Amino acid sequence: MFDFVYRKKRMVQVILALITLPFAFFGVDYYFRGGGSASEIARVGGETISQAEFANAISDQQDRMRQSAGKDYDPTVFSNPEVRYSMLEQLIGQRVLQQQVRRGNLRVSDAQLAQFIGELAPFQEDGKFSRARYEQLLISQNMTPLAFEQRVRQELTVAPLQEPIANGNITAMSNVQRYLALLDQQRQVAVATVPADAYLKEVKIDDAAVRAFYDANQGVFQVPDEVKIEYLVLTPDSLMGQITVDPAEVKKQYDDNVKQYTKAEERQASHILIAVKPDATDADKAAAKQKAEALATSARKTPAKFAELAKQNSQDPGSAGQGGDLGSFARDGSMVKPFEDAVFSGKQGDIVGPVQTDFGWHIIRITAVKPGKTQSLDEAKPQIEQDLKRQKATRKFVEAADQFQNLVYEQADSLQAAAKGLNLEVKTTPMLTRAQVQALAQNSPKFVQTVFSAESLQAKRNTEALEVAPNTLMAARVIDYKPATTRTFDDVKVDIRRQLERNAASELAQKTAKEKLALLEQGKDAGLSFGKPVTLTRNQAQPGFPPDALIKIFQANASKLPAYVSAPAERGSFSVYKVTQVVTAPAPDPERLKAFNNRVGDQVGHELFNAYLASLKTKADVTINQANLEKK
Repeated sequence: MFDFVYRKKRMVQVILALITLPFAFFGVDYYFRGGGSASEIARVGGETISQAEFANAISDQQDRMRQSAGKDYDPTVFSNPEVRYSMLEQLIGQRVLQQQVRRGNLRVSDAQLAQFIGELAPFQEDGKFSRARYEQLLISQNMTPLAFEQRVRQELTVAPLQEPIANGNITAMSNVQRYLALLDQQRQVAVATVPADAYLKEVKIDDAAVRAFYDANQGVFQVPDEVKIEYLVLTPDSLMGQITVDPAEVKKQYDDNVKQYTKAEERQASHILIAVKPDATDADKAAAKQKAEALATSARKTPAKFAELAKQNSQDPGSAGQGGDLGSFARDGSMVKPFEDAVFSGKQGDIVGPVQTDFGWHIIRITAVKPGKTQSLDEAKPQIEQDLKRQKATRKFVEAADQFQNLVYEQADSLQAAAKGLNLEVKTTPMLTRAQVQALAQNSPKFVQTVFSAESLQAKRNTEALEVAPNTLMAARVIDYKPATTRTFDDVKVDIRRQLERNAASELAQKTAKEKLALLEQGKDAGLSFGKPVTLTRNQAQPGFPPDALIKIFQANASKLPAYVSAPAERGSFSVYKVTQVVTAPAPDPERLKAFNNRVGDQVGHELFNAYLASLKTKADVTINQANLEKK
């Protein structure tokens, strides 16, 4: 079983992802999550999924999204019932797979696990597993070997169920060709717009309608409540100033990892490629070699014209336009071996080749040599000290987290005791809305809920210590609170009237557009003035063509042209689109066709595995506690 998994490149990619997502599997909340509610949210084949387990999954996903989306992260998405149900479905899927693993008696031994991890490139030095590098990399990502190894074991154990299905699909090349033809298809379209502004003068909104809208939409005119807080933040960085590093530690780190402070020699090269297809005939291969030899001779006669020769003759589309320049690279396998060996065999200014690789024949010019350099201890010292301090601060943070939590709880009338005990600074905010508090707390919805809870607002005592992000604890205390208020009718009646007038004008514009569309579809003159046709591509945005309009344009029946569709435009207007021509895309090149064939195959495999997972779920006797699922 393990050999099967071990050969899979995809599995290696999954495991490597575990050490590039420091927020996904291990953080300070690992120490606090155990006290959550044990109430059941679902039952799968007699096994319980608790609310605490579900909350952990939500929190992990929030961390992933926060890390990837940055400022665009929207935490409210996890309040959406569909999103919460989808997250629970993932947990149910994991549980039925684990049950299937047990039924199949699938196991990964300690020796197999060690072999797999030992072969992962990030943990190797000189082609061999380095325990020190392994532990150092995991510590830098706030993970423990135990947590990482448990997750790897889980992935490896489940893989024999997933891989044969996900990879066992066959996609007909003709289907992919049809898909690409539709994807690349272009349509020429002319636009006529029925502007909403033209109908504003026809619209009359009486005072009663304005008042009725105000009375029916009080929430729209509400000024949100605000709070002023003082708060403390504990992170490893906040402890860095309290950490000292012994010079002997710095020297040992340097001596043990000197290669880490060595920059390998780099070379800059340009090349001329005479491509040879894998299925080329012997005659074609010979002709390519002869052409490469002739170009090499020319290049050696006039080295200054190498870039010109590359632009005229190189069949490498990525570099020919730059005179064959490939930039700088080290001898690290980033280039195919024969090419790399040739580049590092000569000296600056040499023209090497022709050199044969799987791509064809290369004539290479070595344009620059940047010698390798090992930093001295003094040069590396600042970075080593910083790294060691960070490692120590991360370890100290775990201890400090307990102290932080205890101090803000035990002396709940002030944050000063916690600040003094941990040498932190109490910060005070101006009046903030809920959204601003959430932004302050790195988009943590739980922090906002705690700060604006009735207990915090009324008692004005310290909140509990909350993990708002990986290895980031916050506690706050409310100083002042301003309840939400509703703007008066007199303050907003002008805005309401303007909005109602625009809505009514938009409805009239839509009605007119539909009437004119009906006339055009009957072959009659609708009195519309269409602009100059524009060429559109299905999957490329174009100014003036909203996504809904693009969808309708490419869904229009093109068997009889012109074809007409309508869709909303900007500012409440409506547009009528006239499709005048369909432009068939040229046949895709073989490489693109192959890439899309792989992509479609992956998608088909994904759908097949989902179907397999669904069949397991139907046999697993799954029940969901809807009330607990809806609890936030």
